[in-house]
Amino acid sequence: MGAVVSTGSAFPRAAEIESSLELLAERCDDPTPVVYDLLFERHPHMKPYFWRDANGAIKGEMLARTFAAILDFVGERRYADHMIGTEMVTHEGYDVPREIFTTFFAVVRDAVQTVLGPAWTPDLASAWEELLDEIDRFAGMTPRTDVVSAYHAPLLEKFQRGETTS
Repeated sequence: MGAVVSTGSAFPRAAEIESSLELLAERCDDPTPVVYDLLFERHPHMKPYFWRDANGAIKGEMLARTFAAILDFVGERRYADHMIGTEMVTHEGYDVPREIFTTFFAVVRDAVQTVLGPAWTPDLASAWEELLDEIDRFAGMTPRTDVVSAYHAPLLEKFQRGETTS
């Protein structure tokens, strides 16, 4: 993973999050099994969604993207705040409820805590808790795809009847 250097942080406790991920990288060559074992323990109904992932590459890529998003979210926040919302909507298309999608970040936190063992400190715990709260706040601002707004409902009905909407 190499040294993580923040040039400007959107999240005041970025250094603690970055430090915990550095320690994770030092102690665990591949945290993918730790993260997904924990995910499937908590949400066994999610395991069938990975039926195509015979060699773990999909899970590995998803976790790598998650780490990149976390680092950007706590750092310069060039894209991660939008990516989280976009991926939440994308995963709804895979029938993954957004409530499950957002719990993945807590699963990652808990996997980091597991791997760090005694190196996991109360400061790291509170930094991650603040991070998860902020991610949840951003996720909560993402429009739902399973709800038609009062504005769009009549337009959708016209469209479905083949009428023009202008």
